[in-house]
Amino acid sequence: MEAVFWTFKARDPFAIAGPLFLSLLIGFIIVQSDFVGLLIGFFGRLAFLGRPDNFVPLGPDRGAAEPTLRRPTGVVIIPSLLRGADDFSAITVTVESCATNGYPSELFIIASVDGKTEKPHLYADLLSWASQQRFPSNVHVHVGGTPTRLGKMMAVEAGVQLMKEIAAERDTPFPELYFSIDGDGTLSPDSLERLAARLTTPHEITGNCRRVVSGKICIRPDLFWNGWHKSIPRLFTVQGQIFMQVAREFLLSNIARYNYKLTPQIGIPGALYVTWSDVILQAPKYMGFMATLRVTDWIGWWVGCRPPSFAESLVEPRPEALTGASDDTCIAFLASLASWKDGRLSFEGPRTPFHALGRLIRSYTYERSHDYEPEARVYTYTPSTLKALWKQRVRWNSSRFECAGRFWRAFAFHWEIGFLTVSHLMLVVKHVFELTIYYVLLPYAVIGTNRGGLVYLLGYAGQTLAYTIYTLFALMLEREWRKFLPTLLCLPLSALYLIGINFFGCSYGVIRDVFLMGNQTNFAPEWTLMKGRTERIALGFRVRRFLLLSIRSLFWGDVPFGRFWFGWVETPWTPSGYEGWTTGLRPRRILPPITFVRRRRDDRCSDAEGQR
Repeated sequence: MEAVFWTFKARDPFAIAGPLFLSLLIGFIIVQSDFVGLLIGFFGRLAFLGRPDNFVPLGPDRGAAEPTLRRPTGVVIIPSLLRGADDFSAITVTVESCATNGYPSELFIIASVDGKTEKPHLYADLLSWASQQRFPSNVHVHVGGTPTRLGKMMAVEAGVQLMKEIAAERDTPFPELYFSIDGDGTLSPDSLERLAARLTTPHEITGNCRRVVSGKICIRPDLFWNGWHKSIPRLFTVQGQIFMQVAREFLLSNIARYNYKLTPQIGIPGALYVTWSDVILQAPKYMGFMATLRVTDWIGWWVGCRPPSFAESLVEPRPEALTGASDDTCIAFLASLASWKDGRLSFEGPRTPFHALGRLIRSYTYERSHDYEPEARVYTYTPSTLKALWKQRVRWNSSRFECAGRFWRAFAFHWEIGFLTVSHLMLVVKHVFELTIYYVLLPYAVIGTNRGGLVYLLGYAGQTLAYTIYTLFALMLEREWRKFLPTLLCLPLSALYLIGINFFGCSYGVIRDVFLMGNQTNFAPEWTLMKGRTERIALGFRVRRFLLLSIRSLFWGDVPFGRFWFGWVETPWTPSGYEGWTTGLRPRRILPPITFVRRRRDDRCSDAEGQR
């Protein structure tokens, strides 16, 4: 480390800048090479076919005339809080957007309120609104939810149960597709049908259908641009910069959803995606099934024993285990570990480690589980304050550790998702240490040197140049590029935004979740997290619990030694690690209260006389 610091102090900054820019070029070729391939494909279709998009919507008329071209039936579950007029307006706009999107087959839309009894008058208004609307005959809108706040995925589960009741009453099967959309989104025309068409398109090599397809997430253009006379002054405000920077960020992040990079995608945006209903139906049971897997099962698997069977398992479903800071990633993991067998999705593990290796090679190279439909757009909002944006990005950028903790038992068998996730987490930890070096230690080391400031100026210029190139490439691939062209105006501060919000937000969340007491996002209430029996790494919490139990065992002697000394969940002697996260109340003490009993004066006098 001292040699690194000495190099930055002693060498000419321009001698350092050359290798840095070379590293930037190599990094672009390796990490962002998908940009080049996408641009070649885009302009090739434009030159030879005359259009970049060959999608033709069926529409209700054509679907009725040609039944063989029908799309699968679908259910859209919209989880949402309902705490005020803004929430009511957002969810009604989203329902209407889905209902009028032109999906040609039967479509069920369920607005599922997380805590429907907490604002009963708003819930009654939502029921009344839904009953008064007149939507296409193939669209059916229903309203349901959880009695109290339980978390986003529990609201989705309530929607699934309501859909089961509706299907039973109608004597029809559960819809074939499950669409996910947030409660503040507005769809572009034909987005749902585009997603369904992409999902049901057979793979070019294997003939299997895709397992999950993401849509394009866009910030509403009117948030960041309303003409020169209004938007330019707003650009110099914190809110204006947030809207512009997030719009540019989403423009670039959508490129990765094509899943053409060297490493496959392992996440999906909860704002808009589609998967097969079997994934969402089997998810609660699979979370319960994972809790039954043991190390002995894995060892037996390596020596030739049959792995535990999900289909034969009689465990109780555990939908609460789906709820957390990364609930949509859970669905992405389940879609990745599922495989096609006899025309249906199977959640069984590979028969042997050799089969697991084959699945890994297959999913890593030519048949990836995640796909992307770039013209299925959802226009959404973003936090408008730095505090709210910081909280959101801490959750987004660090939640993969929390989700991996829920799936580590499955990773041991399903290498197609385990290898990718573990590799990603290792890169995140490496990223955290690099950030500490680049933005904390190096400034301290080069401060006061002759050209230390110039080194950082060149570094910032290099980052800005890279973001400019990426943004221009993304605009070339964007059919609505005119709407997002103003995002170029925020490029001078884009590096500062990403370093301050995303990079440090990731480091902050990872450090708290891995090394301290767990990252408290309040995205899901503590009572649901406890019931799901999920855990966090939280080394600081576990060390603290161990030390306190050691003291209690030494002085009180009423607690036996066990694995729970290093654990997270509640026991008769310890509180749950989640206790107090939502309520803000102090967790139950591990050490019994120490009381001092004041002796009576008569007793003290008796003792004194006895001593005499």
